[in-house]
Amino acid sequence: MRLMLIAVLQVVLTSLVTYYFVTKEYSDLSNESLITLEKFLIDQKKQELKNYTALATSSVDHLYLRSVPDNKAIKGVVAQIFDGLLYNGEDGYFFVYDGEGTNISHPKEPFRIGKNYWELEDESGEKIIQILLNNAKNGGGFYRYPWLKPSLEESSDKLGYSIYLEKWDWMIGTGVYLDDVYAQLSQLQNEMNRHTSKTKQIILVVAISSIFMIFLFGLIVNLNQKKRNDLKINQLGQRIITLQEDERRHFSRELHDGIVQILISIKYSLEATGRYIGKANIQKPEQLNKAEGNLKTAIQEIRRISHHLHPRILDELGLTAALEALASEFTERTAVNINIVKPAVRKLLPDNINTTLYRVVQEALTNIEKHAKATEVAITFEFQNNWLTLNISDNGCGFNQEEKYEQPAQGIGLRNLAERIEYHSGRFTVTSNSSGTNIEVMIPKSSFANHFNKTSFEAQK
Repeated sequence: MRLMLIAVLQVVLTSLVTYYFVTKEYSDLSNESLITLEKFLIDQKKQELKNYTALATSSVDHLYLRSVPDNKAIKGVVAQIFDGLLYNGEDGYFFVYDGEGTNISHPKEPFRIGKNYWELEDESGEKIIQILLNNAKNGGGFYRYPWLKPSLEESSDKLGYSIYLEKWDWMIGTGVYLDDVYAQLSQLQNEMNRHTSKTKQIILVVAISSIFMIFLFGLIVNLNQKKRNDLKINQLGQRIITLQEDERRHFSRELHDGIVQILISIKYSLEATGRYIGKANIQKPEQLNKAEGNLKTAIQEIRRISHHLHPRILDELGLTAALEALASEFTERTAVNINIVKPAVRKLLPDNINTTLYRVVQEALTNIEKHAKATEVAITFEFQNNWLTLNISDNGCGFNQEEKYEQPAQGIGLRNLAERIEYHSGRFTVTSNSSGTNIEVMIPKSSFANHFNKTSFEAQK
């Protein structure tokens, strides 16, 4: 009874600690993700406003530069041009005020034309037109304020951007409404809350199940208590690993299918803007070229991060295809040749073993790149004598085997890899000398043979 109580207490404490840290980590990650996404979306809106404003001013530069300050006819023509410059359906438009706050152009609220709004205030008492004019005179700036959204016919938060035409003492302004940004943030928050709740439920289920199994096994087989407790601990460890891989898969999918698609859409918009400028015989701004280059780099980096978190090819085409892709990327990056010998099957193993073997190869290649100074790597993947065997060898400089498990905190680490292999009742062996390093992983067929029925397994073999 004392042993069972100690085991139950250990499970309870472990569950509470895990519950606390998982909840805290999820909360911190949620807050960081929301802050990062909000900054990204707002910066995107700011760049969008700058681009629209640059296009609008370029359409009237030929009139503005040739006119004199008091040419009312040209001013009227320019005001009409701004009235017709619309984007984003009904909500994207330009407005013009002079230096004293008198409205000159407002396509969505024509009743304002000719009236002075110098003292116009929002709900907090800030003078909207004065702030926009001040930002414009200071070289252009952004300002958030509530304003009527034409498509909804109700007030909504607006991000305004204004510039100044000094010759005419005009402030040219435009803006985008932020309700769609808030909607995306709210959706992400709800999704994260859902995953947090699901994780809490899993932790509670695991804790309750563990306590029940301890009591059950303690009553039935007292002599096997230690063995069964060790098994449950291993299962709990694998559950944590599975949760980690599921979260990696989820975030990888969110990055690839969500943010990357948004960035690609922006890339197309920038390219379309460049073509539009080219057709108008206007020199493409250097800032636009830099924006396109930075955006391309961002897309590549997010794709790299997404692939590193969890390669989709591992789920779609299986382990051998994922290893080939990993080797190809490694060779392209390091110029180290990799020779892969693999069985002639497409997908034979369960997902947890696929993931474990992929992580072994990934960590091995990372260590080779950082430390081995190798020029050749061989990866052999085969079924032999009821064992699945994976060999990774290189011709590098080797390392001190007494320190083989002392890996940096950033990587998966050989110790963690060994623990993953042990969960599958396998063997993990590392040998190294001055001629190179060899990693051998062996998993018995009994660990995965029941994943498919016997007929399917024999047919694939």
